[in-house]
Amino acid sequence: MALAIPQPVSRAFLDRVYTFPNHPASVASVNTFGPTEMLSPTSAGVFQTHQLIENNSILIRDEIYGEELVHEPVLVELLQSPEVQRLQGICQHGVTGFLGLTPRVTRLEHSVGAFILVRRVGAMTEEQVAALLHDISHTNLSHVIDHALSMPGEGSYHEVHKTRYLQTTRLPDILARHGISQKVFEEELFPLVEMPSPQLCADRLDYALRDAVSFGKLAMEDARRVVGSLKAFPSATATRRLLVLDDPHVALILSRAYINTDKAVWSSPAHIDIYQRTGQVIGELVKAGFVDDKVLWQMSDAEFWTLLRQAANPEQLRAIERLEEEGIPEDNGLQLPHCAKIRTLDPDVWQGGEKQPAPLSIVLPTWGSERQQYILSRSQYR
Repeated sequence: MALAIPQPVSRAFLDRVYTFPNHPASVASVNTFGPTEMLSPTSAGVFQTHQLIENNSILIRDEIYGEELVHEPVLVELLQSPEVQRLQGICQHGVTGFLGLTPRVTRLEHSVGAFILVRRVGAMTEEQVAALLHDISHTNLSHVIDHALSMPGEGSYHEVHKTRYLQTTRLPDILARHGISQKVFEEELFPLVEMPSPQLCADRLDYALRDAVSFGKLAMEDARRVVGSLKAFPSATATRRLLVLDDPHVALILSRAYINTDKAVWSSPAHIDIYQRTGQVIGELVKAGFVDDKVLWQMSDAEFWTLLRQAANPEQLRAIERLEEEGIPEDNGLQLPHCAKIRTLDPDVWQGGEKQPAPLSIVLPTWGSERQQYILSRSQYR
């Protein structure tokens, strides 16, 4: 029988690798506060806090973006919903984030960050909702689950099973009550939120800024310059709209930071190796029926890790303990799997006086050559 509810084990280990933040109040408790009462700020992750303030508004403080006051009822309700708050317990970098080997940027702060970016350029409420919910179906341990349960050639596990997850939530009812179309669950319909690589979009830009800053590949001052350079072309409501930067120098700084972060983290064979080793244990336990895959959307990373330790046989438990003790391996001799993405950025730049934006590689041809050389050099690791 599959295990679903973990019992407390190895609390000392969990205290060492995971700081349990104060969880924001539930929807029920929040709605009992009067118009002048406030709650203390609660952590959403490394760079961000949320605070319920008077008149049932939420004040978001983000170290990169500054303050954002949210008052629209649908956005306030979504931000407080259990489905969105669940993302606070999920590390953007999965097992390496949970084990404290990389910064513990959360899916919640990333989702809210993408929302802030489209909001800042003037996006309509629907597109803001799409940005906020674009990662809503992510499982615990994030993309580690792709290595555990995705079939060869299949998309990310959380995307493949998105409809299945949404059917278990109150999100469709919340949207219907506020007159918001269900199409917001299809973020690819909203070009400010999602665009094919290597173009700029809110999803790609937010994780780029958070990761590049937290891994020391981009100065905070430069990250803020990127945000200050961001615009929607020709407008945030045009049918064919784009996120663009108005300064090619700032675009170049961002693009170089992006490939440096890719080399060090996203397509690092060492990081992928620890994902694969973790995924192997999870896959074995789920496929053998010792862990119910429903808990992938019901538990935080910490709760799920406790469950894995309980469900594991001695060999699997030793593999888990090695992950806890050894950390990220040296990448000497490790190959980059063929399935691994090589991530680059070629943002559109719209300079004053120009009728149309153009990719940075056209504005600065040297970037086009630099980008292609990076792709070639990384491909040699396969």
